Amino acid sequence: MKAVKWTFGIIVGLVAIGAVLWYTPTSEYVILPGITENLNHVIRVRSGQTPKGRLLMVAVTLEQANLFYQLYGRLTPYGQVVPASEVTGPGGSSQQYEKESELEMAAAKEYAKVAALDYLGYKARETGNGVLVYYDLPKMPASGKIKSGDLIVSVDGRPVSTATALLNFMDSHVRPGEQVSLEVVRHGKRLAFTLPTVKDAADPKRPLIGVAIGTSGESFTIPVPISINPGDVSGPSAGMMFSLEIISQLRPSWHLTHNLTIAGTGEITPTGQVQPIGGIREKVITVYDAGAKVFLVPADNYAAALSEERELGIVTKMPLLKVHSLSQAVSDLRHLDLQALRAKSAKLAAY
Repeated sequence: MKAVKWTFGIIVGLVAIGAVLWYTPTSEYVILPGITENLNHVIRVRSGQTPKGRLLMVAVTLEQANLFYQLYGRLTPYGQVVPASEVTGPGGSSQQYEKESELEMAAAKEYAKVAALDYLGYKARETGNGVLVYYDLPKMPASGKIKSGDLIVSVDGRPVSTATALLNFMDSHVRPGEQVSLEVVRHGKRLAFTLPTVKDAADPKRPLIGVAIGTSGESFTIPVPISINPGDVSGPSAGMMFSLEIISQLRPSWHLTHNLTIAGTGEITPTGQVQPIGGIREKVITVYDAGAKVFLVPADNYAAALSEERELGIVTKMPLLKVHSLSQAVSDLRHLDLQALRAKSAKLAAY
C-alpha cells in the first residue's frame, strides 16, 4: 500500500513539475532545427515544368520559450536560447514580430518573382508612392519621432518610392552609428528628421533606425503567372530559393538541381541581391538531416555555417556555396561540379 502511495505521489509531483515548466513563460526565445519543404510543392509557374531533383527551402523552429523549452534549448547541442530583444528588437513584442514576419514573407514572394523574371529577361517591376511606416520600436532612434502612418519620401535628399529602395540606400550608403536624414509626410505636411543609426543585432553591418516599413501603394508587374504557397512559414529567408525554383521551372534545360537535393537560404531583393538571415546553425542541421547534398548560404552567413559544419564533421558531406546574388547562385548551380566542390571543402575542413 505504501508503495502505491509513493508511486502516486511521484506521478503527481512529476505532473506538477511538468505543468510549471510548460506554463511558465520566460523573456527568452528558443531556436531549434526546423523543417524543409520541396519547392516543387510550393511554387507553380504557368508554362513552367517541374524539374528533376529538389530545391529545398528551410525554416527553423522559433518559439517564445517557456521554462521547458528554455531548459531544453540550453541542454541540446542543436539549439540556442537568445534574449527576446535579439528576435523582436529592443522593446518589441512577439505580436509585432509575428506581424512583421508575415509582412516579410508576403514581400519575399513578390521580390522573388521580380528578381527571377528580371534575371530571365522579363519586364517585372515593383512600384510604389513612398515608404509607409507601420510602427516604431521603443528605445530606438526613431522612437517618438517617426510615427505609425508616416510616409517616408526621401532619404539624405534622394527620393524613395519603395521600401526596397530605402533599404538598399541604407545598406549601401550608411554605416551603423552614422546619421541619416529623412523627409516624411504626416497628415499632408512635410517634416524633416535627422536620426542616428544603430547596429542590427542579426547583421552588425546593417544600420537601423527602428521602424517597421512597407511600400505604400505597392504593386508588382509580374508578366508570368506564379503562385507561391509556403503554408505557415513566415519571414524573408526563403526568398532566394523561391527565385531559383521559378528559374528552374522556366528553364528546365539548365538542370539547376543536377537531379540532386539542393537546399538554400537567403533574403532576396527585387534586384537580385542576397541578404543574410538568422538561425544559420540550426538551418545547417535541418537541411543535412533532410538529405541535402549542397547548401547555398548568404555570404555574410558563410563563416558561421562553415564553423557549424566543421563542428558536426559534415563539411565534405554537404558542401556550402557562398552566395552574393541570384545571378551568381544560378551560375554556380549551372556549372556545379560536386566532386570538385567536395575537394575544395575538404581543404577548408583541414584548417
